[in-house]
Amino acid sequence: MQLAAGIGWSSLPWLAFLSQPTLVIAGSDDPIVPAVNGRILAKLIPDARFVTIDDGHLFLLTSAEKSASIISDFLANSST
Repeated sequence: MQLAAGIGWSSLPWLAFLSQPTLVIAGSDDPIVPAVNGRILAKLIPDARFVTIDDGHLFLLTSAEKSASIISDFLANSST
């Protein structure tokens, strides 16, 4: 039943109601979750920041320093 729910449910209609600062990061060479998915999320979440990293699906591991820098910058400059 959980798999069936996952197929038929989407959070997209509720993204516009998010009010917290949001960072969306995507790997530009991700064959599992294409960067366009991140672009869609960022467009639907008010004032979201979208960043791509020139890497694949595991960019948090393979580009850890770059990822950490982007996340640190976002957290330091986000107002809550």
